[in-house]
Amino acid sequence: MKNIKNRMLLKLCFVASISILLFNTSCSNDSTDSSSGKLEVTGISKSVVDDPLIDGDRKVDVPTDIINAGNYYIIRGSGFATLKSISFNGLESYFNPTFVTDNAIVVLVDEKTPYYNEMDEMKIVTNIGTLSYKVAIRPPSPSIKGFPINPNAGDIITITGEYFLRPVVNFGSTTVEPISSSLTEIKVKVPDDFKYKYLSIKNVSGTTVANQALGSALYDDAFTNIWGWNEFWDATNGFDSAYTKDSSQGSKSIEWKAGEWDGYNIALAFWNFTDTNKFKAVRFSIKGAKAGKVKFFANGNADSNFKVVEFKSDSWTYIEIPFTDVGNPDVLSKVGWQEFGGFGGNTILLDDIGLVLK
Repeated sequence: MKNIKNRMLLKLCFVASISILLFNTSCSNDSTDSSSGKLEVTGISKSVVDDPLIDGDRKVDVPTDIINAGNYYIIRGSGFATLKSISFNGLESYFNPTFVTDNAIVVLVDEKTPYYNEMDEMKIVTNIGTLSYKVAIRPPSPSIKGFPINPNAGDIITITGEYFLRPVVNFGSTTVEPISSSLTEIKVKVPDDFKYKYLSIKNVSGTTVANQALGSALYDDAFTNIWGWNEFWDATNGFDSAYTKDSSQGSKSIEWKAGEWDGYNIALAFWNFTDTNKFKAVRFSIKGAKAGKVKFFANGNADSNFKVVEFKSDSWTYIEIPFTDVGNPDVLSKVGWQEFGGFGGNTILLDDIGLVLK
């Protein structure tokens, strides 16, 4: 299976598609105040096309007659220089004026664009007029919100998310027929030989691969079989391992009320987990009551095997710490965090704690 999509690679591909756009678009229309006078659409291209399960298939600027919400598209034609708005099935989508010329528009189609029993219409509004253009509007690729990351073979599990329209579920390369499904929930039976593979879901618009390898979680709504015990530098720190008011994956997270410079360790259950050689990094998602920093450290050594990372208060930050950044240990026995904001402590949320496959 292809590795999980790297956000930087997607950004590079988007930049590449913009370069193609600018190369293929006339540069004579330098002023955004001028227009050819004729408002028309001559073609639509998807900025990036890439099946995450197939190596080497990534393409940019691919002509299409279908719009999948949540993706970038290049609209070609004329009369766009004074673009005021662009909408799909009645919902306006964001566009960056920098990526608009008289002959092309680069637009991110809003993920919430309606697609069921709608008019399949793109509407372009400029200073010279309004154009309605017929084009098929379809939902985004599936969005995976949560699933049991460390299940057992034969378990009936529930996958939550969005846009599960006629879903196809795979555990690695094994396709599993859903027991039941709705647009936001799928129930499936876990097959044999699932461990250390990736869950993927395909709908009518595309395929999404989960970020977490099956069997790799230390914390997933609760501590897993990889977890051994908790250690606190200050036992008076408030701690809730089933915090329900916010989460990045699933429905629960860890709330740690850390005093200034306090630390927290998770010891791995060495008696039933011996596969650390299959992994290359530690992953976790983090958020704070205040934006701040933590020092992440390995094997209880906060003085040398550490890396300082920053996080936000208004959104979750996903972090991967390669083993090479924390001393490249032969055996990983503990993972830990030290409050490092420098302003008297913080309430820190941790979620989706686990390991990343090589």
